[in-house]
Amino acid sequence: MFVSPAVLCASDVKSFGAVGNGLTDDTQSIQNAINACPANGTVTFTQGTYLVSGLFPRSQCTYSGSGNAMIRLSAPNRFIFDISERENLHFTGLALDANQKGGVIYAGGNGPVRHLRIDNCDFRNVVSAAIFPANLALASLWGTVDGVIQNNRFSNIAGGIWLTTVQNVSILNNSFTDVTQNDAIYVAPNPVPFQSGDNLRIAGNSGSHITNMGIEIFRPDPSNGSVLTAPIIENNSFSDWIGTGPNGMGLSITHGDGAIIRNNRLNNANGPTQLIGIELIVTNAQVTGNVISGGFYYGIVVQGKPGDTITGNTITGAGDTGILLACSNELGRCNSNSTTISGNAIHNPRLFGIKLDNEWSHSQITRNTIVRTAGLYPQDNTTLFSGISQSPAAGPGVIDFNTIVQDAISPTPGFWFCGIRINSQMPGSTVRNNIVRSLSSSPFGSGLIDNTGNATQGWIISGNTYLNVYHNIN
Repeated sequence: MFVSPAVLCASDVKSFGAVGNGLTDDTQSIQNAINACPANGTVTFTQGTYLVSGLFPRSQCTYSGSGNAMIRLSAPNRFIFDISERENLHFTGLALDANQKGGVIYAGGNGPVRHLRIDNCDFRNVVSAAIFPANLALASLWGTVDGVIQNNRFSNIAGGIWLTTVQNVSILNNSFTDVTQNDAIYVAPNPVPFQSGDNLRIAGNSGSHITNMGIEIFRPDPSNGSVLTAPIIENNSFSDWIGTGPNGMGLSITHGDGAIIRNNRLNNANGPTQLIGIELIVTNAQVTGNVISGGFYYGIVVQGKPGDTITGNTITGAGDTGILLACSNELGRCNSNSTTISGNAIHNPRLFGIKLDNEWSHSQITRNTIVRTAGLYPQDNTTLFSGISQSPAAGPGVIDFNTIVQDAISPTPGFWFCGIRINSQMPGSTVRNNIVRSLSSSPFGSGLIDNTGNATQGWIISGNTYLNVYHNIN
């Protein structure tokens, strides 16, 4: 039988004098066990509650818990483990209780932590009253190179995983419950003198009762010169926000051109309304197969970055707009040209299905399905709804093969339904082969509206089908 070198070199902290009764300060005894750990050795924590004021793990060691072992922090504004500038560390099977004093694992110093693995651990009881960064469960403030953080549980924490610069890092299958101040997962790369920005994958994580954001990848504006290329954010699930801002978001991806954001599920049907399901401020991103349900003002927002593809997403119950191409003049973010919005299913956004509110030249808005039920919202007696609404852009764009439906048999008086709203001239642009339909018992709403009387001048409008609606332009 093969026995790993780590098992052969395992040392139980109790053999170094640790008591584990939850009352005795075991800091020095455990530190002695750590200091005695040989290369590729293991420090083991057997059943008990170990009270510590802060530990400094050695590189090239595994720290393993068994039999309901818990390590509990006793000192304010500290961390259970300080792993600054360490390498080849593995934490597994530990219950880590910050005890409303500080944080759990911290890496600072003047260099990255390298070859870090954290799995099957419980992080708990990190409070917002602690001084940053001790209000975070896991904080790496200089950088992480070659890391895997997976299958951990985070509960009752002010902030979850907080990383700066990353290289070859995977954050997989972690769960978060009751994140009371910051994000569940936050990555904010800095400019560093080592290779960075490749192979970030955040996948399979889940969370509920989040105050701020499920996942945030942040780039300062203006850019600080940091690097992050094509991160993958997939198969994550977050629900039921608790923040009352409302500034919360499901995913905020503002760093990492070429990002792949796919098959995530964001459901806030049971929480206070938050701002955005998915925020996107990167170029050439692929946003596909995501499901956003209820409790967000905006389903997907692209703020002034070109070349993104938004396809095959399902958005239900957006409090304002399903998909928004947004503009921020003060930050110089108004250019979303060459964006593709296709094959999305947008159900009951309150005001707009798709709103093209920035420089969307050469973009394609195609084969989307937008359904609105008149009378669904209390404000519908004074609501003007537009399936697709266009704002000025310098070059031509395409709106074709979309289906826009009003499905109430008896629409609420005062509600007005518009399939496609053209607000400005964009010569050479096309509106073709769209279907606008009302299922009301008599004709209701507008198929296509020229909002100024001459906005459609220079547009190519043909082949559209208007069923049971008024104001049809072809």
